[in-house]
Amino acid sequence: MIRKRLVGKRSVGCCGRFLIGVFLLSISSIGNAQNLSKYGATSGMERSVRFRDGDTVFTIRNETTAHSWNQYAFEKTRDLIDAYESYTGVSFQRATVPIYKTLPESEKNRIRLVLKESVYLNGTRIGGYNNVSGGTGKELGIFLESGLVPIGSPALLLHELGHYYFTEPIWLAEGIVSFLPFLLAKKGILKLTKQEISSVSEEWQLSERPSKIDPPLAENFHSDDPRVGAWLYSKSVRLQGILYRELGNENYRKFLKTAISQDLSDGNGLLAVLRSIQPKNWESILKGWVLPGKYSTYSIHSFSKMKDWDSL
Repeated sequence: MIRKRLVGKRSVGCCGRFLIGVFLLSISSIGNAQNLSKYGATSGMERSVRFRDGDTVFTIRNETTAHSWNQYAFEKTRDLIDAYESYTGVSFQRATVPIYKTLPESEKNRIRLVLKESVYLNGTRIGGYNNVSGGTGKELGIFLESGLVPIGSPALLLHELGHYYFTEPIWLAEGIVSFLPFLLAKKGILKLTKQEISSVSEEWQLSERPSKIDPPLAENFHSDDPRVGAWLYSKSVRLQGILYRELGNENYRKFLKTAISQDLSDGNGLLAVLRSIQPKNWESILKGWVLPGKYSTYSIHSFSKMKDWDSL
């Protein structure tokens, strides 16, 4: 599965993005910097990292001149996985079983990052994509364009790494992996600077106007209609704000733990899980967001400003 990221406008210190499609990702532990002659001036890093249930090999291939990015990316990857394990109670090794089960033994428990000046897929420049399972070619890894993930703006990197834990359904996973770095930083579990937190929140595209074509997330998340734009991705993030506010911290953690291991492919599956955790009128709460019908408890403009998130 692929997730493509088109190259978009980018302000200093943050990454602007426009998302289309979905993708799976793969990461690995990092190590001592070394030149890889196959790629000329490319720098690299490979190091073993111990997470809760064992070691993971982290590998970076950096085809840019920003060699200091290697250590930065390693630290952000290590810290994020540690934070995910702490908050969800699910180890990296356990969460990634579905991802690694189809790969050869040499690729299991390995995280690969590839940094390039420009990222192309099938001749089209797309900014970044993930190919952990080999669905788009033989080379595995998360491929990132340097202009989208400069030091100090790790939003895209953190988002992609989060898909080790949350991959399906995409309409739910997209919002979770965008929201969690913010929440984990807010809880003091993930160490991020103010600039880094800003890059995460700017990635949400809260300024994105609702599309006139506005299907519930569980119905048609991958609409090819250009009028939809990035709205459904912004809507997916806002859904997480709603769930967190309604569930509270401890029950939201329970929800995430269930979402890691259980198939929530449609709105009914999500409803069943939410009811089991905390009985509420979830049909009204999720109407317009996940379920068909007019927005009810939460309007279409809910969580469209940072003050809504800061109040969580």
